[in-house]
Amino acid sequence: MFTSSCSIDVPITIEFSDEDSALTAKEEARLAADAPWHESIRAAVHVAALSQGYCRGQIGVLVTDDSTIHEINQRHLQHDYPTDVISFPYDRNGEEVEGELVVSLCTARRWAGEVGWDWQTELLLYVVHGTLHICGLEDATAQQRQQMRAAEQAALAKLGIRDASGLSRGFDSQLRDEPEADAGAEPTADCR
Repeated sequence: MFTSSCSIDVPITIEFSDEDSALTAKEEARLAADAPWHESIRAAVHVAALSQGYCRGQIGVLVTDDSTIHEINQRHLQHDYPTDVISFPYDRNGEEVEGELVVSLCTARRWAGEVGWDWQTELLLYVVHGTLHICGLEDATAQQRQQMRAAEQAALAKLGIRDASGLSRGFDSQLRDEPEADAGAEPTADCR
């Protein structure tokens, strides 16, 4: 596992809506208590932030379900669909970065099988991607997407995750979170 002298604080919150996550209270408690999993999320934030020159600050991570991320996506971005990750950059100054990101465990579990790895690795990709956004990388143009993919691959490699370029469809894929792809679809209730 990646180790560094990075001092970015990474508070992690595990929170699922009662109506849609299909996770039992026991499963939610197990995730909340899984120290190695939490450390892998922190390492993903640290690797991505360090790659952009940030080594101090705070980036909060909320791990949630499709229903909750859908509501956040609608409220803050006016997108009426669930997504994989949402980033909220607050401040970047020198080597210090502040922000929050929200990732969907349900989406990670759904996509993992399609791209050929476990849901934990898919979720780490979301954490890396969201952290890179908080640190200033964008992916609106083809050139920006190419830079983002390269930064994601470099971060995943530092985390010991095999090259995912042939597996993941990437965040620019219309199949991932465009409203047309899910037109009228409700968030998937099963997060298992």
